[in-house]
This record gives sequence, C-alpha cells and structure tokens, in this order.
Amino acid sequence: MQMLRSSAVRPRSTAAGSNRWIWQERRRSWARPASVTPEAYTGLMLVWINGTISQPEDARISVFDRGFMYGDSVYEAVRFFDGVGVGMDQHVQRLRRSLAYTKITGFKPDDYRIICRSLMESLQTEDAMVYLQVTRGVQIPRRHCPDSNLTPSVIAVGSPAASLESMTQPMQISVTVEPDLRRMHCDVKATNLLENVLATMAAEQMQAQEPILQLDGVLTEGSSSNIFVVQGTTVRTPQLNHPRPILPGINRQLALDAAQALGLRIEETSISAKELRDADEAFITSSSRVLASIQAVDGRSIRSGSIGAVTLQIHDELVRRIRAGSSITPQT
Repeated sequence: MQMLRSSAVRPRSTAAGSNRWIWQERRRSWARPASVTPEAYTGLMLVWINGTISQPEDARISVFDRGFMYGDSVYEAVRFFDGVGVGMDQHVQRLRRSLAYTKITGFKPDDYRIICRSLMESLQTEDAMVYLQVTRGVQIPRRHCPDSNLTPSVIAVGSPAASLESMTQPMQISVTVEPDLRRMHCDVKATNLLENVLATMAAEQMQAQEPILQLDGVLTEGSSSNIFVVQGTTVRTPQLNHPRPILPGINRQLALDAAQALGLRIEETSISAKELRDADEAFITSSSRVLASIQAVDGRSIRSGSIGAVTLQIHDELVRRIRAGSSITPQT
C-alpha cells in the first residue's frame, strides 16, 4: 500500500522564500493513504496521524479506535536536545517490547525515529518533546476480542521544548504519597492510565506536581516518573520488580549511570514513604522533566527544601552526558 507522507515537511517560511510543503511517497503497511496536504502551522504543536501532519484542532481519529474504546494501545515519549533523542535506542527497544507484550502488530518500532524527524522538521526546532501512541486500530462493531486483521493507528504529537543550555539547575517540585492502585504489569508502557490520572488529581488538590505511588508499604514510582532518595552519598531507588514490576525509565537509567560515574553508592531497594520524608534529598526522573528536585512531601519540606548537593551533581553529570551523547547502560 502506498501513501503520501512527509519525509522533510516544513511549514511556510515567514521570510521570502519557498511556501511549499515537501512531500515524498513512502510505502507503509500500517498506515492508511493520506491525501490532504496540511496548511502551514504557526503554533506550538503538530500532530502526526497515520502519515498526515496536521494542526491539533484538525486532528481526528475514529471513535471506534480500540485505543479510545479500551485503552488498547502503547506509547512512548522522547525528549530531543539539539536534534538528538535522549536514549532514543532504548525508547525504541521499550516500544518494541510493549508492542510484543500487547500483541499489537503492523508497526515497525524504528519508524518512531522517522516520525520524530518529520515533526521536528515541521516545527523547525531541534529541541522538542515527541509523544507516540500506537493503537491496535479501528474495529466496527466494537467487541473486546480484537479481529486479527486490524491496521494499527499511529499518532504522534510534537511540541518545542526547552534547550539543554537552559537547564542550569533542576526544577523544583512538591509531591504527595498516594496508594498504587494500578494493574500488575506497569513495566509495559500501555495507555490504561486512569489510576495515574486519579493519583495526579489528588496530588494537585494538595498543590503538588507529582504523586509518588505506594504499594504494600513501599514506594513503587511516580505517576509519570521514577523516584530517588539520597542519604549522605548513597542514592537509592526502588528496584524494578518488587513489590511488582515498574516501568524501567530511560532517564532512571541515565541518572544511575551519572551517579555511578560520580562514584556515589547506588542501592536499588525497597523504600518506604517515611524514608522519603526523612531523606536528605530526593528527586524524580522522566523524559519530560529530565530530573526534578523534590522540595516537599505531603506539604512538609525535605530538609531545607532547597536543591541538595548530590542532586545537583547528578543533574549536572546527567546534562553533561546528554550533551556528550553518552551511551546508556542496557537495562535487564
């Protein structure tokens, strides 16, 4: 099946020059033909749906898509600095694993790279955040068991983000501790995120920016992040498989690599809410925030409430490694 897609899509220039979109044909077994050339977009976001780039208000997908009906989809989000995706290979590998676990077929994980490049070229930026979602596809009429011949829907959203040069120190956030009511396989990056949403709503009611989830008396992870605590020169983070699997965050591993390079002691172990509240320092990592220092838990400051020395060292080393394009230790 042939489709039109943007391999070098650019919005209309604001200066004198070409006003044309550049399109090329590319075979894609997983996308329906795109026949509409999008108009120039001058806002701060673009949407890529099955090969067509459009403005957010023009983005459309069927109400019978299983991603909408059942949350039957997986996702990834990559942060780009100077045109390089942080941990791009690891994101693609994790996407491949999520697709295999959910048995969603018909999309090549490596095409995520092409979609990212198309969106960034269209946005005319090298510093961006690109979210990707792959659903099992449209099924009419709806039923729980999917048909075997569905074509996946592929959706991506790109938006400009802060540059690496602007990251002179970690952002500061407050967190709350909330019960972890999620499904068992949180290590799979699927879009069944209702419990995450409810936990985040509870945190925001307390003027906090992120809930840290707790199961059977120990912390698991943040609603959209991984959690770290610091005691002296020891950096501690929950293990990936206890008390149940959690998401192996790409920036989690990048932070562990940075801490190891600094000669800090690292422990992947069980951490209680009390240990978080009593920590010398604490921080979270994620693709969107990269690394953020926790200044308060449940409304109470951690120590002085300022960015700790170890947190700042890890942040600076992490930024240095991103700038240098350092490899990330493979996760097992």
